[in-house]
Amino acid sequence: MKQFLNLLVLLLVSISSVGCFSLTDKKDTPHAPTLAQAQQNLENKKQDLQSRKPVFTMPETLGGIISSDRWVVYQDKQEEEFEGHVSYNNEQYILKADYVLSQRKKNLLTAKGNIFARHNAEDNVWYELRAEQAAYNYQTGSGSAKAKQGKLAQLSYHTIKDELFTAYAQRATFNTKEKTYQLDGKAKLVYTDAQGQTITLKADHIFVNQDTQHALLKGHAEVENGQYRLQAQTLEYDGIAQQAQAYGERPLANGTTPEGTFAIIADKVSVNTESHHVQLEGQVQGWVVSDKVNQSKASK
Repeated sequence: MKQFLNLLVLLLVSISSVGCFSLTDKKDTPHAPTLAQAQQNLENKKQDLQSRKPVFTMPETLGGIISSDRWVVYQDKQEEEFEGHVSYNNEQYILKADYVLSQRKKNLLTAKGNIFARHNAEDNVWYELRAEQAAYNYQTGSGSAKAKQGKLAQLSYHTIKDELFTAYAQRATFNTKEKTYQLDGKAKLVYTDAQGQTITLKADHIFVNQDTQHALLKGHAEVENGQYRLQAQTLEYDGIAQQAQAYGERPLANGTTPEGTFAIIADKVSVNTESHHVQLEGQVQGWVVSDKVNQSKASK
């Protein structure tokens, strides 16, 4: 999750580095124009300003240019506003949006409207973000991304091993310093390995703490890999202990194995992700369609 959201951070911070500026009047002594000439010159300047699409050079460390239909600098407030077809592309970093605002006094960057951000790294590693609104405070490390109504924000990460992580949610909040990330509203995380096999996690809310390797799925939680599905009100994963637990409203596990199909419910389901040992607790009920399993001692 850190890689997904840091993409927006990198791109928006690059925009903030376009510094405030001042304009110095050019001193000359032209011949005094007639009233008609002065009015025409004024009208020409107005039309030029209205039709001009500004293009500005970015810092040498990033290269490329940023362009927009309108660019306004508020020196007293230390704010810069880019509006209309905002675009930045230096091949390594790409950012597109309808609107971007840099508020230096608040250490805050915001972007709105059809946001697309991509970072192309080495060895075919890349990160992408698609959202309707996004904000980042580069002092506290806190930020958010939000989808258009009826849509989902999308965050993707492609690894050097040709793996793909794709997250979807109506809203994502994060803190890059605390390394915590939360997906809310129809949250889904899809992992696809190099062979095309996928694992899908779904819930109303998905919370991840990268430092503690802890993940929590709450509300209509589900994990599915094409063969097995585990459903519960709450799913919790401890990466350090390599332990996963499902509880709340009678977790259901069902799927297909080489030996047959199964469906089991219990009050609590615990799984050791290293040994694949499964423990079922509390009013265990279910069925297994397999002669081999049904005739084993374990089934008795």
